[in-house]
Amino acid sequence: MLHFIKVTITVYVFAMFCYSVWYFLQYYDVAGLAPYTDEWIGSLCYLPHGARVLMFCFFRYYSLPGLYLAEITGPAIIHHVDYMTGWSVAAVASLLSVVISVELVKWTRATPGFFSFFKKVSFQNYKFLLLVIVVSSLLNGILVNLILSVINSTSSITALVVFRFAVGDFLGALAVIATLWVIFRTLIDTRLILNPESD
Repeated sequence: MLHFIKVTITVYVFAMFCYSVWYFLQYYDVAGLAPYTDEWIGSLCYLPHGARVLMFCFFRYYSLPGLYLAEITGPAIIHHVDYMTGWSVAAVASLLSVVISVELVKWTRATPGFFSFFKKVSFQNYKFLLLVIVVSSLLNGILVNLILSVINSTSSITALVVFRFAVGDFLGALAVIATLWVIFRTLIDTRLILNPESD
């Protein structure tokens, strides 16, 4: 029980940090990627998706309560205007897209001869993480927009919206992972933390 509480708090704090940084970058349009249109088409670098992927890959199903809590409080506390009605339901689809992606990648890796150029399944394998990011980004773009279009009674979802969601999730997750890699690599190189691979 104590482990579950620690994981939930850790996951929630990290996900909320990603929401905060993302909102700051989005609000000030640091990369010039904000959509200049009345249509809600999503961010082109959505950092919270990186939190979803990393936290689920490292903490597995223990991470889901903390992630869902961040999914519903992040938009409400930080900037609810960017989120359509029904986001609390669509957030389940966002998390489900990561869960399905992890299980799908693991299942395909178990097939003889499939993805044979990869190493043994490991969440420390960046190629594994990259595959999960790609699959979950595509799934998230489709599932979330499908649910939001039904809840908000719109006739259909456009290819542009799904594409922008997928690209935003992909780039956001890559940005989070690349940033963490640089930080930890720097800490290891300066010997502020020990390299777990060294003897």
